[in-house]
This record gives sequence, structure tokens and C-alpha cells, in this order.
Amino acid sequence: MSVPTPTPIVGRKLQSLDGLRAIAIILVFLCHMQYHIPPVNLPAVVLRAYVSQGWMGVDLFFVLSGFLITGILLDTREARNYFRGFYLRRILRIFPLYYLVLIAVIFAGIRLNNPAFTTKLPLPADRWLYFCYLTNWLALWKAHWGLHYVNYLAHFWSLAVEEQFYLVWPLVIWLVRPRAIPWIAGSLALSSAMIRLLWVAHSGPQMAIALATLSRMDALFIGAFCACLFRDSERMLGIRKWLPWVASLGVGSFFMAFSALIFFPQHASLLLYGPTPLPHTLEDQALMLAECGGYTLLAAGFGALVLLAAHTEAEGRWMQRLLKSPLLAPIGVYSYGIYVFHVPILGAAQIFVYPRIFRSMRTPMDAVLKECAYFVVLTGVTFLISAFSYEFFEKKILRFKRHFEAKYPPASCHPTADVRAIAKAVGS
Repeated sequence: MSVPTPTPIVGRKLQSLDGLRAIAIILVFLCHMQYHIPPVNLPAVVLRAYVSQGWMGVDLFFVLSGFLITGILLDTREARNYFRGFYLRRILRIFPLYYLVLIAVIFAGIRLNNPAFTTKLPLPADRWLYFCYLTNWLALWKAHWGLHYVNYLAHFWSLAVEEQFYLVWPLVIWLVRPRAIPWIAGSLALSSAMIRLLWVAHSGPQMAIALATLSRMDALFIGAFCACLFRDSERMLGIRKWLPWVASLGVGSFFMAFSALIFFPQHASLLLYGPTPLPHTLEDQALMLAECGGYTLLAAGFGALVLLAAHTEAEGRWMQRLLKSPLLAPIGVYSYGIYVFHVPILGAAQIFVYPRIFRSMRTPMDAVLKECAYFVVLTGVTFLISAFSYEFFEKKILRFKRHFEAKYPPASCHPTADVRAIAKAVGS
């Protein structure tokens, strides 16, 4: 497959992808709020089970990152400052807020000296992993990251995976021929899925597999493959009609399989584990499902969704109206801040606010109303803090990115005229 001249849409900000970022962060936020759905009846229990799968928002983030970053690298491959420009712009976008929150949370834990707070901080011996973007390997190295492992900075594992991807992938794109890039991306995505299956077959499903870079890079490289497809206008016209079906099949088949875990637990357990006297919780079964093909199904579905959103950017379809709506657009712009801030905010509220609000509850309905109010307030607080951070902190730092735009040799004839706009297409 070749990577010909970019289509006209390449080279300017894809606003619809902000809407997909918004959907991704909403899913992640709901996942972390699942325990505030009171199990007062069967529908509430089922709703809570489905909300628990909001972790898939991270996989959507991975696909988006693979798509956008690979697009940037392909479009600036011939630049004189290819590496310097890319890495410095990424550092300006990611590092300031990351290290600010990392240091602030650890410092607050030390200063407060509250056992309930300090016990939910990274262990002192492990903190260097957070500073080096190696958090996701903690589960394998330290063997203490269970399904219910609680840590105010635990969600940084996905940022670590992305940073490790950023470290290696630019070099690969620079070294190989452009037409080889989609084949490499597809092969690496397939290799990641196979590594995960073999790992599960060897040791059973575990969180170490769910967090390790080698076993989670299929979503990133499916996104990278989609970036190559997006730049092949002829192929895009040929596959466009199939994209809604691929998206529906990938995401829908995962939800159908998960629904079987909920409504037919015995049959699902037999299919997943075979005949065994050991009981398996819904969390165990869901992890097995995800690691034995679920992650790849979701990545393929999300990849098709990203391609469809990007290719119909200039159209007035209902999908574009939704993704560019006043509701989703600002959430997408602030999504990085929301992701970084929301776990420390929810954790602090759980310790200092939640017990006071729920000290006395007379009826189940009283609990439901208080939980709803608690959810609305925490959502608003998280959004406002993230918006304030972006407008008054992150945006000021992002202004320095203009000093590291792609620069080409005088004889270079690059197909995309507006490189500055391409760099802004990352949007995060």
C-alpha cells in the first residue's frame, strides 16, 4: 500500500476528532464513577456493569494518538528539524501538566499526613517510575497491581504507554520507506495481539498484561495504519462505505460478548475457561474477554470510527453535527486536563467530602438523589479545573510550539503547504 499525496482535508485541524476525544474521556470518567451507581435494583446493577466498561475510552485515546501522531510524522518526515520539532512540541503539550499534577499530589500527601490520603499514593520506592513514564510496567515488576488497586496516579499508566510509543515510532517512520509504513504498523498491531494471547495462555489473564506496552500497542498501531489509509484518497473512497459496518462490528461485537457475561454467566464462563469448579467474577471474565481479542476488536472499531469522522470532516452529516456540537467540542479540547485531574479529584472527594454527605441516609431514594448530586458536582468541578488549567496554564505554554514548527530544506518540495496547520491537527 502506498502513501500518496495527502487528501485536501489533511493539513488543517480535524474538529470532529475533538468530539471523539470528548466521548473517550466521558467513558473513562463514567468508569471511575461506577461505584456511585447505587445497586438498588436489577436495572441499576446492569447499568453499573456496563458503565464499568468505560475503560474502553483509553483504547479510543490510543487509536486517536496513533492516528494523529503518525499523520504528523508522515507530513513532516522531510523536515530538517523532524526529531527536534516533534519531540519539543510533544514535551510542551504533555510534560508541564503531567509533572505539575504528579508533584502536587505527592507533595499534598506528604504535607497533609492523612493516612487515608497517603495510603493511596504511589509507594516511595515506586515514584521514580512515574517520573520516567514507566508506570505501566509497575504491575509486572512489583506484582502488586490487582484489579482493585487504588492509586491517585494509577491512571498515568496510559500516558506512559503513549510516551513509549512516541519515543520509538518517529525513528521507525524516518528510517523506512513511506510505502512500508502501513505494513509495519499492521504487523506490529497483529504482533501485539498475538503477544497478549500467548501471555494469557501462559499465565492467565492479569492486569500486568492489560498495562504492558507490548501487549497494548495494537490500538496505537491500528491508529497509525488508519493514518496511512487516510492519506490514500483512492483507497479511502473504496472503503468509506464499509467504515460504519466495521465500527459497528468491532465495538458492537465486544458489547454483545460482554452482555453474554452478564445475562448468561455460566455459559460464558464455560466458553472462556472450560469446565472448572473455580468461580469467576464478572471482572475476571471481562478481563479475559478483553485480553483474548476484546482490545483488538475495540481498536479496529474505533479505527474505523476515526477514519469515518476524519474523512467526513467537511460534510454536514449527523455524525459531524454531533462531534462538533457545543456539548462535546469543549470537553474534547480540555480532555487531557480532565484525564490528568479527574482521578486525584475523585479520590480526594471520596475521603474528605463523601463521608460527610452520606453520613445519614433515610431511604434508598435518598441515597440515589445524593449520589446523583455528588456526580453532577464532581463532574462540574473537574471540568472547571481542567478548563482553567488549559486557558491559563497549558495554553500559555503551547504558544512556544510555534518556535518548533517543521522547517524544510530550500530544495524540498513538500506536498502539504501549511505545515503549521498540520502540527496543530494533533490538538493535544
